[in-house]
Amino acid sequence: MKKLQLVELGMIATALIMGYKMITSLLTLMTSLLFGLGTGISGNLMMAILPTALFFAFYTITFFLLARNIKPLARFICRGNEESLEFKLTKVAVLHVIIIAICLSTFLQTIPDIMQYIASKFIDTNQYSGDFEPSELRTGKIRFWNSLIGFIISVVLLITSKNIASFFGKEEPSYEIGGEKIESNL
Repeated sequence: MKKLQLVELGMIATALIMGYKMITSLLTLMTSLLFGLGTGISGNLMMAILPTALFFAFYTITFFLLARNIKPLARFICRGNEESLEFKLTKVAVLHVIIIAICLSTFLQTIPDIMQYIASKFIDTNQYSGDFEPSELRTGKIRFWNSLIGFIISVVLLITSKNIASFFGKEEPSYEIGGEKIESNL
């Protein structure tokens, strides 16, 4: 496999992930609009849907830019290098890549909730008085703490991903005799 082909496959995978995120954020935006117009938050509807609209715009732009420019971007990254790569994928290496992908995905998905909660602390959207805490604020806090815990866990797993992959990807010792694999019973 050529280095350029490998980079193109990575760019295609990234474009597909951005397309998936674009569709999910579009569906979230649509449900927020449909259910937000019938509730009492219609006055503050723009602040409720702004983060989702911004992420939808980001995912859409990224998806179309990547999808339309895969070959030029891959040539730019490889700098015209047409060398072939010979690599051997082991169970540990594939598991390590999968763990990194899951951790990065979780990491990126938790950031918006954390940023939105922190921004709400600086922007006074509290129209309620006293110690009364409306359900919107409680769910916002719960979502923040869930996102923060997910963020911390994904960072820890990302740091230790190589050790985790090595632990779960251990292969049993085996021996080859005449091209036939013989498992050890030790």
